[in-house]
Amino acid sequence: MLSVQRSSKVLDKVLNWLVTTDPSPNHNNACDLHEPRTGTWLTDSKEYKEWKNCATRFLWLHGIPGAGKTVLFSYICGDISQQCKAYAPKAAGYAYYYCYFRRAQDETPHLLRWFVSQLCRQLKQIPDEVLRLYEEGVQPSVKQLKGVLTTVSALFPKVYLLIDALDESTERYKLLGFLEELVQDPSLQHIQVLAMSREELDIRLSLEDISVGISMSNSWIDKDIQLFLGQQMRNAAFKTWSRELCLKVETALVKGAKGM
Repeated sequence: MLSVQRSSKVLDKVLNWLVTTDPSPNHNNACDLHEPRTGTWLTDSKEYKEWKNCATRFLWLHGIPGAGKTVLFSYICGDISQQCKAYAPKAAGYAYYYCYFRRAQDETPHLLRWFVSQLCRQLKQIPDEVLRLYEEGVQPSVKQLKGVLTTVSALFPKVYLLIDALDESTERYKLLGFLEELVQDPSLQHIQVLAMSREELDIRLSLEDISVGISMSNSWIDKDIQLFLGQQMRNAAFKTWSRELCLKVETALVKGAKGM
């Protein structure tokens, strides 16, 4: 149950306590690396459109190391952000999270805390459950955080949760277990999930029956690589090269990249 709307000062104090890992620097870095006009192959795809329009619940994108998954993920975050902001206030919520191996942690509790904080900020309200956890002065359990996420997400008709690099979470079976629970819970049918990872066996076994998969080993990735290279070849350092030479170099690099 929602308490009365609290002052922005109280909201900031409670939600700043809630956040233990802020993935926004990862997001900003990935956005800086995104080349305009790349990634549209995904947002134009049937699978993505069906997921975005809630015809399917869970979209899993997988690819080899160096395939540009995180940069593509940042592009997806931007697309979903624009859609949610275009809806009437509180008609749709969204939150993203970037797992990162250098943190050397089980990302599950940190992800849950970040999701709850972001959804609360979009609501500009704090559920009583969150305030009680704060007032207890102890770290909440994963079970408690799952309950709070259920409460907060129910205040939106639709919620998009986006997760990058599942494979980089320590003890990732815990995060995979949470995703299975989320998708299979009938009370959370309003939540749309998108995740990215390498195609590791344990991840495939966990997600293949509950998600629609998209491989990033495809010809569209080569076109994105070519767009990126074409932009780089227009830099001053290459202006003395002939157009024919630039095209030959682009073709050779795209072929040699093998989707990376």
